[in-house]
Amino acid sequence: MNGISIIAVTDPKDPRLERLLPMFEDLHAVMHKHGMMQQLAPDGARLWMQGVKAGLERFNRMVLAMDGDEVVGFTCGSIKLAPEYLGGARVGHWTHLYVDAAHRKGGVSRAMSELLHTWFREKGVTSVETQVVRDHPSSVPFAESFGYTVEWINLRLTL
Repeated sequence: MNGISIIAVTDPKDPRLERLLPMFEDLHAVMHKHGMMQQLAPDGARLWMQGVKAGLERFNRMVLAMDGDEVVGFTCGSIKLAPEYLGGARVGHWTHLYVDAAHRKGGVSRAMSELLHTWFREKGVTSVETQVVRDHPSSVPFAESFGYTVEWINLRLTL
């Protein structure tokens, strides 16, 4: 990870957050290529960012990988409550992970993800869930390397 720093964004006004919008769009294009059926809305990246900012550090965490002043990756997660009939525990949701092509294979994804999982533990989360697109070759093995196991299989009917 030569010269890459991993940071958590704590201020919703941090200008680096705006640099994530094209990355988020690229992430969705890649997920679509690997089997994601839903399409990102025309202003989907901006809508996503508004939601992230609204709950930043309360219910959402954004972790960035920085190469100097350049944002080269991000991962994020959120916290929700399980339904009462399942105990009402705090559940983490690892929502997105992206590293630009030039910085992959150097441990950046792992370092960002470890910082996110540390936050989940600090917030009293009892389990973390994530979803991956079915045909992405490294997503499941990467999640499993953190100890994740397959629990559900999601199916979608397009009407």
